[in-house]
Amino acid sequence: MAEHPITVKIKSTFAIGLTATLRSQLASDNELSMEVEAGTTVGELLQKLSSFGPAETFDDKMIHVFIKGKLRGFDHILQSGDLIDIHIPVSGG
Repeated sequence: MAEHPITVKIKSTFAIGLTATLRSQLASDNELSMEVEAGTTVGELLQKLSSFGPAETFDDKMIHVFIKGKLRGFDHILQSGDLIDIHIPVSGG
């Protein structure tokens, strides 16, 4: 039996580089709802967001992903209804 897709929400839309397509999908509360296959990991979700580029060019030191307020690794499996907040740490000098 095939699993149904799940819906997750991305809160930090500034971090994902809004293309015209993504901008059109924003909800009124500035959350982006995305449908992904059940069993999708954080890393796989990031690969779907073109602004991050190929997976081999980023890691969990340069992209921090919080789900429901808790820092999660790229291997974390997403659940329906997850609220995802993506942060790109920066340094200055």
